[in-house]
Amino acid sequence: MTHFLEPEEVDYPLPTKEGWGAFVAETIAPPVVLPPAALQRLPEPERAGYDQAREDYHSQLVIVSTPTIRHVAATGRKRILLNRHQDSARRGLIVSGPAGTGKTTAITQLGKNYEQLGRRRGEIQPKSLPVVYVTVPPAATPKMLAIEFARFIGLPLPSRYSQVEVTNKVCDLLCTLGCRLVLIDELHNLDIGTRVGAEASDQIKYLSERIPATFVLAGVDVEGTGLFAGRRGGQIASRYSLIPTSPFRHKMSPYSVSGSGKIFVMRGCAAVRR
Repeated sequence: MTHFLEPEEVDYPLPTKEGWGAFVAETIAPPVVLPPAALQRLPEPERAGYDQAREDYHSQLVIVSTPTIRHVAATGRKRILLNRHQDSARRGLIVSGPAGTGKTTAITQLGKNYEQLGRRRGEIQPKSLPVVYVTVPPAATPKMLAIEFARFIGLPLPSRYSQVEVTNKVCDLLCTLGCRLVLIDELHNLDIGTRVGAEASDQIKYLSERIPATFVLAGVDVEGTGLFAGRRGGQIASRYSLIPTSPFRHKMSPYSVSGSGKIFVMRGCAAVRR
């Protein structure tokens, strides 16, 4: 018999509204530590659950507020504020650097903190979708980019829809849902040197005009992809501020910080939380 997971059991990926919602709502609390005598009295199934809870806690590594994360957060908040009443030519950010230097961590933390703060203040309605997080697929076309937005929202689209129809549906729905921050990751997957890649770059610009939100883009060394070259590149450079990233320069020790901004406290071969 085939077993189907209940909706609450599904582990949704981050570039979906369900996965993003779980990421924003996530709270990490340490499990209760039982005294040795009580631990010895636990039945085997309860002991297994107790050990699993501790392993899960230690596997969720702490996010450290590195200079990159602080810079992206501060600049991103300023851009959101400045763009609040802009009808066009909104300003955005591009986070660029070598792989493993915290680009995804920085932009997702910006989105998470923005949404959490807005909901606490009552500035964001319960049914709204203030933040969208998508990744650029390899060899992306303009239609593929629009479909990634539709997939995040959970918008069903007939296969016969054209690029224009998909784009219009996505833009109209995100305006209705009150989207104010768009995070686009893996920007290096755009091959600006090809016609399709250049058109996909134009699609991002078009989406930023249609959706009243601040766009934050991230990718591996995007300066070398030709994104800022030519007439198209000049328009992007004039509207986006570039934030470069680099490895966090900290000597590996029993208390170690990775380039992605996550802290590891090493004991033997295991990484545990502090």
